[in-house]
Amino acid sequence: MAFAVQISSGRDATHANLLAPLLTILVTAALGGLLIAVLERIVPPVRHRLHERVARRRRLRAEATAELRARAMMDELCSNGWQAQLVLFSSGEQLPPEAPDRAQTRVQLDWAELREPTIIRRIWARSVSQALEAMVADRITDETLQQIERQALADGANWPDS
Repeated sequence: MAFAVQISSGRDATHANLLAPLLTILVTAALGGLLIAVLERIVPPVRHRLHERVARRRRLRAEATAELRARAMMDELCSNGWQAQLVLFSSGEQLPPEAPDRAQTRVQLDWAELREPTIIRRIWARSVSQALEAMVADRITDETLQQIERQALADGANWPDS
């Protein structure tokens, strides 16, 4: 304010008008308050939409990498190959009677390792990524059981199917 008073239109500083600098300060403060009030209403919804967009993009990226990870794991675990079929059910669609939890289940995954004999397995899940994770976990369990059986046979155990 002193600066505005000192440079006021070349007049003598002793007869300076303080009204113009004070009005400038008041108008600036009022505009600042108005700007803050407007931004308080605009920024939160915009920030919320931006966070939703980022979260959706991360979720889609995670689901895509889950599929790639499941494919890579199944390729490693199934030396003869494998195949899978996903069936997605909408919320209003009737689920088959064998669906376990009808309120939560929306994905049916049928998968099989391509070997003799071919056994098709069915997995029910809430999401595609959960179904793919369950498929990989199922195959890892099979692999572990096969290793235990091979070790037991090597140790001389008598299995009923051998």
